[in-house]
Amino acid sequence: MGLVGGKAAGAWITRQAVRRGLLGSSRLWFAAFVAQGAFKLARRAIGPREPATVLEERLEPGAGIQIRHLKGDRG
Repeated sequence: MGLVGGKAAGAWITRQAVRRGLLGSSRLWFAAFVAQGAFKLARRAIGPREPATVLEERLEPGAGIQIRHLKGDRG
C-alpha cells in the first residue's frame, strides 16, 4: 500500500473512515468520515481551480511555435 502522500494518503484515510467509522463503531473515524465529506463539499462549492501555467515565453515577430503530443513512453 504505497502511502507516498497526496491522493494515496487521502484514499487510505477515506477507506479507514468508512470501514471503522461508518461500518464500525469508532467515533473518531466517524468524525474523520464526516470531516472528509465536508471538505469535499467545500472544495466543490468553491469551484475549479485555475489551470497552472506551464510555460510562458515571448515570441519575436516572425517566430513560430509547434505543439506536439507524444504517445506513450519516450524511452
